[in-house]
Amino acid sequence: MTDLFTYKNYRTYIKDACAERRTTQPFFSYRYIAERIGLKSTGFISWVVLGKRNISTHLIHKLTKIFKMNRKESEFFELLVNYNQSKRPEEQQYYLEKMVSFKTVHADVIAQDRCKYYSQWYYSAIRELIALLPMADEKQIADMVRPPIKKSDAHDSLELLERLGLIKKNKKGFYERTSPALTSSPKIDPSVIHNFQFITMQLAQSAMHRFPRKERDISTVTLSCDRKSFQYICERVARMRAEIIEIACASKNPDQVFQLNTQLFPLSKQIVRKAP
Repeated sequence: MTDLFTYKNYRTYIKDACAERRTTQPFFSYRYIAERIGLKSTGFISWVVLGKRNISTHLIHKLTKIFKMNRKESEFFELLVNYNQSKRPEEQQYYLEKMVSFKTVHADVIAQDRCKYYSQWYYSAIRELIALLPMADEKQIADMVRPPIKKSDAHDSLELLERLGLIKKNKKGFYERTSPALTSSPKIDPSVIHNFQFITMQLAQSAMHRFPRKERDISTVTLSCDRKSFQYICERVARMRAEIIEIACASKNPDQVFQLNTQLFPLSKQIVRKAP
């Protein structure tokens, strides 16, 4: 039986659910669905499944009836549609967290906390800050990060980091990291990471005004290359990040937390050349 709650894409769910229904109801097709919900275009559902059309809230409710969803399934399906169709990272993060809240087992609570870790820039900043000096005071932590945050935000951060096992209190009552380095889990939804990257890029933009040049390093380069060179550059950047992490981990007396962002993206359409 198709389990809606295991899906991260409503289009895939519609495709699988239709295939399952056709095993007992051969007439159950995309065309049949379109006719039943009163669409003028009988091919509309096919376009939706292919990702070439989106659906409205009105159609969401009609589809939940077609697939005989209960109340909880209907609510989840609407969140799933909004999650897939949202274009803004912060909106995707909102709907993803709502979707995760439907889960009740412990593993899903941990998954929700992992998603939350990437929802604010200061969660990772505080984790790194704790490595610099012994701290237990939330107000001191809140004042140390730049830009400063509320004491309540620092409190929530420490609780989250402890739940995730990223920090712990030592015998003296001070917080300490449980490991020197941390990378994102492959199980984290890409949109969560994208949202975190978006937030840190906003920080980078404001850093140009908040810090003098001697306290930051921001540079840009515009270039042109072929696809093979592009892939090679990406590989070099990945190696560079790994080397930088090693350098930071080997630092004997760290005294400040930094954010490093790297971006490589197109500024033009790709030219398709005919083979000679």
